Order: sequence, then structure tokens, then C-alpha cells
Amino acid sequence: MDDFLDRVWDLIEVFLNSTVVFLDAVFSPLEILGPAVVIFFLAFLVVIFTRIIGKLYVTKRYSQLEKEFKHWQGVREEAMKHPDREKGKTLAKNVDQAELNKAYYDYFFEGLLKHFIVNVLPILLMVVYITKVYTPQTLLSRFGKEWVFSFSFGSSSQTNISSLLWFIICLILSFILFAVLKRVFKKRYAKKESA
Repeated sequence: MDDFLDRVWDLIEVFLNSTVVFLDAVFSPLEILGPAVVIFFLAFLVVIFTRIIGKLYVTKRYSQLEKEFKHWQGVREEAMKHPDREKGKTLAKNVDQAELNKAYYDYFFEGLLKHFIVNVLPILLMVVYITKVYTPQTLLSRFGKEWVFSFSFGSSSQTNISSLLWFIICLILSFILFAVLKRVFKKRYAKKESA
């Protein structure tokens, strides 16, 4: 079993190293624009990737658990509509204890796993890539300075923004930009549909 796991981890390491080499080759022409632009572009790409994969990746189990949860939630709401309020509460409590709680927790944890695979894992992999490729030493050798941005507010204090901090800022901005673009395209598409 240990040999099998070692081979699996070796394959994962080879895949990740090949991915790093591929990303370096693809994005090296953009480096003439500076590290800030490249990191912003990578952050925006990972946001687009997570949004697209989030729409496309839905397991059968997740769909089944969602239907089951909505079914039991509907049963509970019907029980609450009972004319006798106390009896309705008792029926709803029985539904909660019997099925709804289990359905909710199964649905919640499946959604949490889906969220981790679709959103968190790609972002963490990109964080690892950014922090490995754009270290202060690499930035110094490629761009002539150790930081993505370096500025001072006064004569003595200087603020340096690392590649990781800049990536986090870009990630937040990318989520906002994606939401704005999505809204704009929806409005334009709705106008075309109504016309």
C-alpha cells in the first residue's frame, strides 16, 4: 500500500511541476507588462475558472441530496400549516428529528466538499504557484525589484507589497469585476431577448 501511495504522490508531483512549467511558458510573454499585471491576470483567470467549473461540476449525489432536502423541507412546511398550531409544531419537530436534519447535513457536507473542490482548491493551487514563482529573489532577477509594489507614505516608512498580498487583492477585485461583468452581460442579453 505504501508503494502505491508513493507512486500516486510521485505522479501528482510530476503533474504539478509540469503545470508550473506550462504556466511559466504561457505567461512569460506577459511579463513585459510587469508582475502586477501578470498576477492580476492569473487571479482573474482563476476566478473565471472557478465560476465555470462551479456551474458545470454537479455530482449526481449532490442533485439527489438537494431534491431530498427540498422534499423534507416541504413536508415540514406543510406540517407547520396544520390548523392546530401545537400539533403542527409537533409534526414539524418529528419531521426534523426523523429526516430533515439528516437530509440537511448530508446536503450541507456534500455542498461543502463541492465548494472546496471547485473554489478553494484552484485558488490554493494558484497561491502556491504565485508564491513559488514570484518570490522576492525571482522578482529581483526578472524585474529588478524585490516587491510587486513599493511605495512610501512619508520620508522614513516604506510599504512593500509582496506577490501573495497582491494576489489576494487581485482575487478580491477579480470577484467584484466578474460579478459586474456578469450583471452587464445579463442586462445586455435580456435587452436582446426582449427586442
